[in-house]
Amino acid sequence: MHGSKTFRRSIGRSVEGREQVVQANFNLETDLPQQRGTLLIGGMHGDEVATIKLLESFAETYLAQLAEPVAMVALCNPDGEVRNSRYNARGVDLNRNCDFAWDAESVEPSGAGPWSEPEICALRDFIIAMAPAKIVSLHWALAEIDADGPQSTPLAQAMWQAMSEAERAPYRLRVTELGRGKRRLQQTYTICPGSLGQWCGYGLKYAEGSSPAMITLELPYDPLATSRPDPLPDDHLAALHERWRDDRTGYLTAVEPAVHRMLLAACRYTA
Repeated sequence: MHGSKTFRRSIGRSVEGREQVVQANFNLETDLPQQRGTLLIGGMHGDEVATIKLLESFAETYLAQLAEPVAMVALCNPDGEVRNSRYNARGVDLNRNCDFAWDAESVEPSGAGPWSEPEICALRDFIIAMAPAKIVSLHWALAEIDADGPQSTPLAQAMWQAMSEAERAPYRLRVTELGRGKRRLQQTYTICPGSLGQWCGYGLKYAEGSSPAMITLELPYDPLATSRPDPLPDDHLAALHERWRDDRTGYLTAVEPAVHRMLLAACRYTA
């Protein structure tokens, strides 16, 4: 029975030896294999602090109450958080270090080779051990629900429907359309070479041949926007960091209700 209390353990250590901690509403020592529940991830980029805080508040409020198996790695990149940096201690973008479509010449530094960084290897190994049916990774600040792979589209739509019309205004929904074939897949997975989303949504196959529903939930740079501009302003990330420095409480208060509802919808969603 899930949902009575929470459990914590380390899944690995960073380049500088800081622990990566997973928290779950099931026993991580005895009940981990093939839970097929939901995995929530934050802090892949250490300077995207809101993703960490929102998962911590979600865990405090909801994790022990959920009947479905849910695990959470709220801070994947602890060295980056200490440095207030997107990258880990070796200057690598962990979200470009997976082996699916890995690119040595990626715009963001992708490491010496696929899986070269201990933080992303620890997360990979935990995903393989848990085999979650659904994965949601939080990021700043493209303001979208991004589904990787056609198997992920229904989950993205369920998260979208969990918000009110006003709450959807700062976001957009990006899904992989069924029936578009290989060309559409190529267009999708080359957007972020070596990303966790691409590996989970397209590269990862469980024993029975299925892939998890994979969602990248990009928080809005302006949670009070009445519509999401396309394209985003060139300075959207700088504007968000300035907003965070000036009023992090106000930012969290504005985004938290919708984010928590989306995460609840993801945890409770069944295909």
